[in-house]
Amino acid sequence: MKSRVILIYGVLFVIFVLVLAMLWHWQMAGNYFMSKERGIILDFLPPFAHAGVDGDFYIKPPYVVYTIWSIYLMIALLLPAVCAWLFVRLYERDLKRAW
Repeated sequence: MKSRVILIYGVLFVIFVLVLAMLWHWQMAGNYFMSKERGIILDFLPPFAHAGVDGDFYIKPPYVVYTIWSIYLMIALLLPAVCAWLFVRLYERDLKRAW
Protein backbone atom coordinates (compact mmCIF):
# COMPACT_ATOMS: atom_id res chain seq x y z
CA MET A 1 0.00 0.00 0.00
CA LYS A 2 2.92 2.34 0.62
CA SER A 3 3.98 2.06 -3.00
CA ARG A 4 0.49 3.17 -4.08
CA VAL A 5 0.63 6.18 -1.77
CA ILE A 6 4.03 7.09 -3.21
CA LEU A 7 2.60 6.69 -6.72
CA ILE A 8 -0.36 8.93 -5.86
CA TYR A 9 2.02 11.51 -4.36
CA GLY A 10 4.28 11.38 -7.42
CA VAL A 11 1.43 11.92 -9.87
CA LEU A 12 -0.02 14.76 -7.80
CA PHE A 13 3.45 16.30 -7.39
CA VAL A 14 3.99 16.44 -11.16
CA ILE A 15 0.55 17.97 -11.70
CA PHE A 16 1.00 20.57 -8.95
CA VAL A 17 4.51 21.51 -10.12
CA LEU A 18 3.26 22.09 -13.67
CA VAL A 19 0.33 24.19 -12.45
CA LEU A 20 2.53 26.18 -10.07
CA ALA A 21 5.16 26.70 -12.80
CA MET A 22 2.50 28.18 -15.07
CA LEU A 23 1.22 30.35 -12.23
CA TRP A 24 4.80 31.40 -11.44
CA HIS A 25 5.43 32.39 -15.05
CA TRP A 26 2.18 34.33 -15.25
CA GLN A 27 2.74 36.14 -11.95
CA MET A 28 6.52 36.62 -11.71
CA ALA A 29 8.15 36.71 -15.15
CA GLY A 30 8.21 40.27 -16.36
CA ASN A 31 7.12 41.68 -13.00
CA TYR A 32 9.89 40.48 -10.69
CA PHE A 33 12.60 39.40 -13.15
CA MET A 34 13.30 39.44 -16.88
CA SER A 35 14.69 36.45 -18.72
CA LYS A 36 14.60 36.28 -22.50
CA GLU A 37 15.66 32.70 -23.23
CA ARG A 38 13.50 30.77 -20.80
CA GLY A 39 10.09 29.17 -21.16
CA ILE A 40 7.04 28.72 -19.00
CA ILE A 41 8.32 25.64 -17.17
CA LEU A 42 11.99 26.68 -17.10
CA ASP A 43 11.11 30.00 -15.46
CA PHE A 44 10.32 28.01 -12.31
CA LEU A 45 13.91 26.71 -12.02
CA PRO A 46 16.58 28.98 -10.50
CA PRO A 47 18.58 31.02 -11.34
CA PHE A 48 15.87 33.21 -12.70
CA ALA A 49 18.07 35.88 -14.24
CA HIS A 50 21.54 34.90 -15.42
CA ALA A 51 24.35 37.31 -14.59
CA GLY A 52 26.13 38.63 -17.65
CA VAL A 53 23.42 37.60 -20.12
CA ASP A 54 21.99 40.49 -22.11
CA GLY A 55 18.33 41.04 -21.24
CA ASP A 56 18.37 39.04 -17.99
CA PHE A 57 17.96 41.09 -14.82
CA TYR A 58 15.99 41.28 -11.58
CA ILE A 59 13.33 43.97 -11.32
CA LYS A 60 12.78 43.30 -7.61
CA PRO A 61 15.63 42.30 -5.29
CA PRO A 62 16.74 38.67 -5.73
CA TYR A 63 15.96 37.78 -2.10
CA VAL A 64 12.30 38.72 -2.69
CA VAL A 65 12.11 36.48 -5.77
CA TYR A 66 13.77 33.56 -3.98
CA THR A 67 11.56 33.98 -0.90
CA ILE A 68 8.42 33.80 -3.04
CA TRP A 69 9.90 30.85 -4.96
CA SER A 70 10.59 28.98 -1.70
CA ILE A 71 6.92 29.44 -0.74
CA TYR A 72 5.87 28.04 -4.12
CA LEU A 73 8.27 25.11 -3.62
CA MET A 74 6.86 24.35 -0.15
CA ILE A 75 3.36 24.37 -1.64
CA ALA A 76 4.52 22.04 -4.42
CA LEU A 77 5.92 19.60 -1.86
CA LEU A 78 3.26 19.75 0.84
CA LEU A 79 0.00 20.05 -1.08
CA PRO A 80 0.37 16.70 -2.93
CA ALA A 81 1.32 15.03 0.37
CA VAL A 82 -1.81 16.37 2.07
CA CYS A 83 -3.99 15.35 -0.88
CA ALA A 84 -2.48 11.83 -0.95
CA TRP A 85 -2.97 11.47 2.79
CA LEU A 86 -6.59 12.62 2.51
CA PHE A 87 -7.20 10.24 -0.37
CA VAL A 88 -5.84 7.30 1.58
CA ARG A 89 -7.76 8.26 4.73
CA LEU A 90 -11.04 8.72 2.86
CA TYR A 91 -10.81 5.53 0.82
CA GLU A 92 -8.76 3.34 3.17
CA ARG A 93 -11.30 0.52 3.40
CA ASP A 94 -11.89 0.43 -0.37
CA LEU A 95 -8.16 0.59 -1.10
CA LYS A 96 -7.41 -2.37 1.17
CA ARG A 97 -10.06 -4.40 -0.58
CA ALA A 98 -8.88 -3.43 -4.08
CA TRP A 99 -5.10 -3.67 -3.46
